[in-house]
Formats: sequence, C-alpha cells, structure tokens
Amino acid sequence: MSAPFITDSLLLRCRREQRVQHERNRQSFDPAAINDRKELSLLVEQALANGQDYAAIVREHQSIHLTEDDLVMLIGPEQALRDRIERFGQLH
Repeated sequence: MSAPFITDSLLLRCRREQRVQHERNRQSFDPAAINDRKELSLLVEQALANGQDYAAIVREHQSIHLTEDDLVMLIGPEQALRDRIERFGQLH
C-alpha cells in the first residue's frame, strides 16, 4: 500500500467548496476553489494512472475520513477520470 497523498486540508477545502457551491453560483467567480478541485483531481488521476482505484485511495485516506462519495461529488465518477486519462494518453 502506498502512502496517503491527499491532505486533510485539501479535502476540507474541497468539501467546503462543494457545500457552498449553490451559494457561490449567485456570487462572483472564485478561482481558488476551482484550483483546489483541480489539484484534487490531478492527484487522483495520477493515482488512477498508477493502478489504484477509488476504493484504494479511500483506504489510504481513512484518517481524513475521505469517502468514495466525496471523490464522486468533488471530481466525478472514477470511470470518467479513467476515460480522460485514456484519451490524454492517446493524444501523446
């Protein structure tokens, strides 16, 4: 098993951003929240490319209470990320 790579701080920021998404839609654009989710997505995509799946990522991050539902809600379904990785690999 590899070491956890998603920080508690990043997960908390992403969860907070998700909770206030509807409210934010009525406010001005916040690039910081988008950057947090992009960072999370890139970390998870790297783990998927290295052979892990959402379940393994969640097991590695039990200490910050990460769930598969968090990953789906914050960055999308696992298969969608795998498809994106595959498409990106075909472009290069």
